[in-house]
This record gives sequence, C-alpha cells and structure tokens, in this order.
Amino acid sequence: MLLGNLMFIRVLAGKYCMHIFVQIHPLSGNQLPQSFESFAKTLENIAGMHFEMDGSFVWVDHDAAPASQMDGMVYDRQDKLAYVEIKGACSAKQWLTICLAACGLPSRENRDLMSNDRETKYDAIDQIARIHRVAEGDWTTASDVASQL
Repeated sequence: MLLGNLMFIRVLAGKYCMHIFVQIHPLSGNQLPQSFESFAKTLENIAGMHFEMDGSFVWVDHDAAPASQMDGMVYDRQDKLAYVEIKGACSAKQWLTICLAACGLPSRENRDLMSNDRETKYDAIDQIARIHRVAEGDWTTASDVASQL
C-alpha cells in the first residue's frame, strides 16, 4: 500500500512497519555540518549498526516490534557530508538518531540548547537539514517524516 510514495506498509513477522526512501540534505549550501569520519564514529557505536568506510550502512534492530532494517549511503564532499540516503523500515527513534548524527547534533556549541524533548531536537534538525522524498521528488522536514513513522 502506497502512502504518498514516502512510505509504504509492509508486514514483517505478522506486524506492520513503515518504510521510507528519503535523503537528508543541507538546508543551505552544499554540505551538512558533520564530517564523514565523525558520522561514521557516531554510527559505529550503535547496537545493530554495520558501517563500511565506503559510506554504506545497515542498521538492524531485532528488538524493535516489528524488527526493522534501515539501509543507507553517506555521500561526502570536501570532508563534510553532502547528503545521506536512507531506505527501509525504521522507528521514529532510529530516524531521530540518524538525523541528529547527520546534522552533527548535539555538538559542543549547542549541547545546552538540546533538551530531551523530541520536538526541540527536530526543530534543531530542521534548521540545518531538509528532507528529499525521493519517489515523490519533493521536499519536507525531518519532523514531518517522523510524524508518519
């Protein structure tokens, strides 16, 4: 079942999960603030994450209900991330984790501004990045994608 081409529903292990196919791009300019190496280091510490230095990654969460798998590719330009492409099933928590990592949040400069409130975190992400819904060819915000997970 297609829902605006951004997501579709798939049954895994008898449960429904939402799939996404999106790219995280900088809001302005041609780079996200995070370096490729810092992004890789952030991801390698996540349980179930497998990151290759060619920029590809797979995050499998067998503990989620239903189990989820997110596949991605990181593209860099001049030592910073150009964009991150994500496909697969993920939870809102996984989506938030990837967005924060791509945007370099929380950084030392804004650690005091970041609260545990998801809305505040999405506001910070939305000031740095925009989301390209690949199948639709349009743009949205990270918080809009999260609201549909």
